[in-house]
Amino acid sequence: MRYALVGCGKVAEKHLKAALDHRDRLEVLALVDRDPAAFARLLDRCGAKGRSRAAIRTFSDAAEMLRAVRPEVVAITTPSGTHFGIAMDAIAAGAHVIVEKPLTLDLGEAVRLVDAARAAGVRLAVGHMYRFFPVVDALRRDLVAGRFGRVLLGDVKVRWGHGQDYYDQAAWRGTWASDGGALMNQSVHALDLMAWLMAEEPAPVADALGSLSRMERRMEAEDYGAAVLRFRNGATCLVEGTTLTDPHRKEASFFVQCAGGSVRAGVLRGLPRLEVRDGAGRNLAGRYLRRWAAESLRTRAGRLALRRLSNPHSALYGDFLDAIRDGRDPRADGASGRDALALVLAVYRAAATGRRVSLPLDGGSTRDMQGFFDGTAPSGEETR
Repeated sequence: MRYALVGCGKVAEKHLKAALDHRDRLEVLALVDRDPAAFARLLDRCGAKGRSRAAIRTFSDAAEMLRAVRPEVVAITTPSGTHFGIAMDAIAAGAHVIVEKPLTLDLGEAVRLVDAARAAGVRLAVGHMYRFFPVVDALRRDLVAGRFGRVLLGDVKVRWGHGQDYYDQAAWRGTWASDGGALMNQSVHALDLMAWLMAEEPAPVADALGSLSRMERRMEAEDYGAAVLRFRNGATCLVEGTTLTDPHRKEASFFVQCAGGSVRAGVLRGLPRLEVRDGAGRNLAGRYLRRWAAESLRTRAGRLALRRLSNPHSALYGDFLDAIRDGRDPRADGASGRDALALVLAVYRAAATGRRVSLPLDGGSTRDMQGFFDGTAPSGEETR
């Protein structure tokens, strides 16, 4: 299938490498970016050479690319506030679409994207990479099936440090209109994972409490956020997300406690850890890893995922292409992106109003938070 990548910044490298990993099913034909120097940088980082590199066309405008190339698969890695328009154009052109997280920054736009993809008969996926970490899928199946008893509680911490230089790289970083803060940018896929692990039904969170702070970074949005999520099944999840920690010790950790066991998992400085305890206290992590490896070896996409553990986007692309072939929804589908966005927006609204916010939301956008830290947001200083 003809493939095009819109946006050639840092995360685009993971997408292009994944597309090249699947070169038997994807033909990379186009790159889009406003910066002409971005193309060579990206291609060099991904090791693209020879005739395949020469065949890739470059464009400064996504709409022009869609008309000229007519891609069948489009990946979008532009700033979050621009996702909606580009994705809608790609869907209208008949392309299957992968959007880097978050899906959008506006819930109404996310709903429209999911509905448009369904109406057009194309697949929509979101870059919720934690769903593609080893053994996560098997753990999810066992958790929702009651293998460890009723899910009681959980917590997730995303301490994904970024210095001020990260926000100074581009004017849109850390803004409400184009990016959001530590919860929306760095933590949205962690919230997606916890909702996916702790409950079977879509949109399983009933309500949220939230608190936001901007302590050190010069930006519009939060550099620290915390929340309490209450699930419809009675479980509770504590959330922490920040960019204030050491950029060289990026960490994400997850914990789920059930009536008959628990799961601890995480990543620290790129190194994974896993502990799965049953009711008798036995660690089943080894069994899950062996099961995951055996299941992976049965398919080409799974074998590729084993070889590309450092880039889970390869697993996302494999699942996405299989979903197109099989006529099913991807594991990280557009609806999951919509629901994860709603979770963060609920926390933002709870922080703005000082009240518990019920889900589902009737709408909302990061733009609603404009002026939150200087007291000019519509909610008013007295309600925070």
